[in-house]
This record gives sequence, structure tokens and C-alpha cells, in this order.
Amino acid sequence: MGRREFIGASALATLSIGLLPQRVAAARLNAPAKSKRDLMMQVLDKSGTPNYVPAGFFLHFPAEQRTGDAAIKAHLDYFRATGMDFVKIQFEQSYPPAVGVKRAADWANIPVLNEAWFEPSLYVINGLVKRAKPEALILPTMYSPYQMAKQAVPKETLLKHVQEDPEAVSRGMENITLSIMNYVRAAVRAGVDGFYTCSQGGEANAVADRALFNRVIKSYDMLIQKEVAQLTPFNILHVCDYEGAYAEFGPRFQDYPGQVVNVPLAAEGKSLSLSQAADLFKRPVMGGIDRHGVLSTGTPAEVKKAVELVLKDAPTHVILGANCTVRTDIPIQNLQAAIKTAHEFRA
Repeated sequence: MGRREFIGASALATLSIGLLPQRVAAARLNAPAKSKRDLMMQVLDKSGTPNYVPAGFFLHFPAEQRTGDAAIKAHLDYFRATGMDFVKIQFEQSYPPAVGVKRAADWANIPVLNEAWFEPSLYVINGLVKRAKPEALILPTMYSPYQMAKQAVPKETLLKHVQEDPEAVSRGMENITLSIMNYVRAAVRAGVDGFYTCSQGGEANAVADRALFNRVIKSYDMLIQKEVAQLTPFNILHVCDYEGAYAEFGPRFQDYPGQVVNVPLAAEGKSLSLSQAADLFKRPVMGGIDRHGVLSTGTPAEVKKAVELVLKDAPTHVILGANCTVRTDIPIQNLQAAIKTAHEFRA
């Protein structure tokens, strides 16, 4: 897809945004909730007080379960075994290495990937939509242009070029953004309910300068995430601190789209509670559990206590989760205990 078509299609999507409130309202009728889809949509209904706390944790499956029918089965088995409230689909493709990017000017040569390149991911999405959409929301992962850029070019080179010539790097970021939109639109046609949209790059050890961050990272984050918000009714913004903490948090991310925000446990040198995050973003939040803490190392009984402590001071509209992807070897009993505790907390 070319730039003119991309911009034109974005404008058409904008015209349809007025239909979204009707679509969301239709999905959360006042009748008693009977499905995980209903229970998740209640999180967005600020007019009511949900008596159920949804929960979800996710991990990367072994290499042999990341593509094809094996990936579909792994996602379904995990969703049903844990009892979590939505199907979050991992994204397991990597942007092709741009070996020719030696100078900042070379970023213009990064290719735009067509829809066919994303077929391995779209196959899994289509399979899970067919098998699980009647049960739960289907939310595949959408990496940010910056995250995909780090796959194409080593992070150190990317950050060096951002400092040297941000305009040249932006030319490559535009191509990556167009690529991601090819994936997004295909996934929307497949029937997904939204995306788990990730943002990265504003950490203190990455692009700390806000002007550079806005130009090279946020401008493309916002372009694609606004489009996603217009196309689908339920999106979880994940502000990822996997690679480092944020010295500046609120001013960078408060205006990002996303009906729910999955927040880190700390920012700007201090802890960030779910209630503080809800006040900051003025919308429902997700998180509260340290992926490296008791969830990974404790017993189910200890996990239960930790979840109860988190939810005791959590806002009304919340989804229990971790601050990022959990370890692959995490005990399934601990995930089950965390999710069961959340479900029963307000019962």
C-alpha cells in the first residue's frame, strides 16, 4: 500500500468512528453477563460497577508452537487451562534484517512488507477467530514501529542514527508503519475485536529526549494506534518497560489511544499503582502483578494473597494482569490461582 492510499484509507476509517459507540453499546447490553466477551466489555462501561474482575496473563510458547495449527492449539489450550478472559495472540514474526542500513540515510531503503508477508501470523489469527470468538474477545499483539525497527536494525545502530539524523530515520519508520498497517487491516478483516498495542522507545536508556521521541517514535505510534482505535472497539495499550524504566511517563503516553492501558509497576523513579494509573490515564487499567515476583516464584496460596492485596486498592474498572509477558516456565497453577482469585474477588 502506498502513502496516498494509506492516508486515504485512514480518512475513510475516521468517518466510521461514529459507529463505534453503537457497536460497543450493543456488546454490553444490560442483561446479566453470560460470556467472557460480556464480562470484558463491562470493564469499559463507566456507568456501572462490575462485580467481576477479568484477568489475563500471556507468554511465548515454545518454538514448535509459534506457527500453524500447533500455535492455534497452544493458544486455545492455554486460554482454557488458565481460565483467562480473552484470547491474546502472540506475534512471533521478525522484521527482515536490513543489512544495508549502515548510515542514517539508508533507512529510506527499508522495505514495506505486504500482507502476504504476515501470512504466518494471519493464519493463527484466522484459526483462533473461527474457534474462539464466540467465547471471548480476540486480541492479537501489535508491535510498534520502533519495536519492529529494532528487529530490522540493531538497537544500538537505531539509537545512534536517531541522534544523528532523525528525519532520515523517520523515512524508514514510515515504511515500517505502512507494513504494520497491512497486518492490522488483514487482522481486522479476519474478525479480531481489537489489539494489544505496544509502545516502547521512550525509556531513559533509549530515546529520552522528548522532542526526538515525538518525532521518530510517537508520531508513528499515534498514526497507527489511532487507526486501530477507529477500526476496532477493544484495544489494550501496553506501555512496555521490558528494556528499561521511564524517567518521564505521563506526559509521553497520556494521550495515546487504547480503551484500556496495561501499565508498568513503576515509572519516574517511583511505584505506580493501578489506582494512580487510572487517575493518570482517565480510563480502565490492566496490570498490578510483577511478572518476576510471587507469580513466578511463589506458591498458589502466596499468589492468591498477592492478588487480593493488589485488588483491594485497585480502581473499579480494572483487568488483573502482569506488567509484561510472563516466563515460559511459569507454573500453570500460579496463573490459575491468580485468575481464579480475581474472578472471585467481588463475587
